[in-house]
Amino acid sequence: MGKLACMGELLIDFQAKGCGELKAATEFVKKAGGAPANVCVQAAKLGCPAEYVSQVGDDAFGEFLKQAIAAAGVNVEHVKTTADYDTSLAFVSVGQNGERRFAFYRRTAADLYLDARDFYDIMFGDGDAFEFGSVALKTEQARAAHDSLIERARRGGALVFFDPNLRFNLWDSADELKRIALEYAAKADVVKVGDDEAVFLTGEHNIDGAAKKLLCGTVKAVAVTRGANGAKLYLADGRTFDCGGYNVNTVDTTGAGDSFFGGLIAELLRLGATPYNIVGNLDYSQILEFACKCGAYTTTGFGAIPSMGDRQAVSLVGEKC
Repeated sequence: MGKLACMGELLIDFQAKGCGELKAATEFVKKAGGAPANVCVQAAKLGCPAEYVSQVGDDAFGEFLKQAIAAAGVNVEHVKTTADYDTSLAFVSVGQNGERRFAFYRRTAADLYLDARDFYDIMFGDGDAFEFGSVALKTEQARAAHDSLIERARRGGALVFFDPNLRFNLWDSADELKRIALEYAAKADVVKVGDDEAVFLTGEHNIDGAAKKLLCGTVKAVAVTRGANGAKLYLADGRTFDCGGYNVNTVDTTGAGDSFFGGLIAELLRLGATPYNIVGNLDYSQILEFACKCGAYTTTGFGAIPSMGDRQAVSLVGEKC
């Protein structure tokens, strides 16, 4: 199996105890978070060699984050520490229906100031993968660092994966976020979007039409997630694959989409996917079903990383809705 490198934000999720509005919360539990970090951990738990590329502040929160994802099996050699910026924080509440609400503290986030020179020794080969999202693309400096690894992944024959993971309150305008997300989506081989994100990015309210619009640039496959209703995979050759949701006892949807993406990437790498054969004769129905099981399993516990399952646990998810 090839290796996976994920790049982006690494932050503390302060999870409100119980269910309800964030403003009413009085107690919080500290957990490691950040969408690409969640993807990386899920892939690692499934047996994929995985490393994370990021930067945290020289503080107790940063140290906690490095220890947390390392304990989950992720290589943290390229998680840098800086005294110039702070570790990012997010406060998260969960509604009665399991849906999340966020409040972010990222104005001086260390992961917005990644330096490409810190990661010159990261190399990719055939069968490897690079994954990232939009949250850490807010600054020109961070975008330059991402561009460096995207180019290196391309040269090495690795697959490039992108999840827009749109967080509107972190950007100066929705137009800026849309522009950056579309620019970087077109640089990927595989794009994962929620159904609402697909509509926003393309202006197309028909999800099939929206997915087809995202099959541009170097994009060879688009996975559209639908929450409890599963996901659909669209290939550049016109084939589609659909998987309904799984019947589980959902208590918290935090990280479900990230777990789905980590499962999708890990399964593709396990089956030997590369940029040259990803639109070929892989068992796409099985790959999609496995990814959906990963996402469903994660919703059965509180917090993303602690709730992610290994291959044996995920295999026990069986009954579809």
